[in-house]
Amino acid sequence: MQYVLKVCQVAVVSMFLISASIAFSDDGKSLFDKQCSSCHSIGGGEGGGPDLKGVGAKRPEAWLLRVIVEPDKLTADKDSVQEGLVKKYGYEMPNVGVSRDDAKKIIAYLKKSGGGDGQVNGEKSAPSASAKDGAVVTAAPEAAVETSPKLALLVLTPELIANGRALFIGEKKFAKGGAPCASCHAFGSQGVVSGNLAADLSGMYEKMGEQGVRGVLKALKFPTMKKIYADKSLTDEEITALVAFTKDGAAQKSPAGGGSFPLAGVALLVCAIIALSIYKRRIG
Repeated sequence: MQYVLKVCQVAVVSMFLISASIAFSDDGKSLFDKQCSSCHSIGGGEGGGPDLKGVGAKRPEAWLLRVIVEPDKLTADKDSVQEGLVKKYGYEMPNVGVSRDDAKKIIAYLKKSGGGDGQVNGEKSAPSASAKDGAVVTAAPEAAVETSPKLALLVLTPELIANGRALFIGEKKFAKGGAPCASCHAFGSQGVVSGNLAADLSGMYEKMGEQGVRGVLKALKFPTMKKIYADKSLTDEEITALVAFTKDGAAQKSPAGGGSFPLAGVALLVCAIIALSIYKRRIG
């Protein structure tokens, strides 16, 4: 009888732990969708940041916890992996205020959803060293349960590009009253040079791709943008138009402010002709 009771107790505890683990992972999915999916996918390819498929096997949990909670401090500490990511994508992942507890839930979801193949974007993972005793730790294989689909590429039209430009420079107002992008940003390759408070966005599409740009505009998680666009999120139609504008800008391949160089060349040529004419008159 006592043996039966012990078996029942073990079964109840096991069921509780399994249920708690599933709930933990479900919380992680909700947090991932809200905080991370604007730039990251799980098996859907790179966007504004790396594809996170297999990241739970590739990176130690302590490192994942830091890069989610305090990416700015990780950069300040000159972490080699973080420096490589900043160099590759052209910017540091913003600190969006995720707590340590929520970060642990996101990591649990990544481990469950990303599979245990130890690969990130086709790169085989290296064993991770334990922070405690230097022992080599490898992740146990897990079944992949969900991946993020790749989005179909946007087809550009003159109307869509013009609409995006009008929204960017403020000729057309955002539906919910958000400030136009040109209030802070320039877009030199498209001839928009007014904004000087933040980065020129000419290379945004090339660095982040369509999915990344769309995700950033949808989530607006960067600290300054988060404040400016609080309760003023962009509509899907506005996002599509702005993506088209940035995509067209990437196709222009013109550096910011480059339009002044041809004019300077013409002015120099005119000056040279005038000087030559005066010289000939004097010697004549």
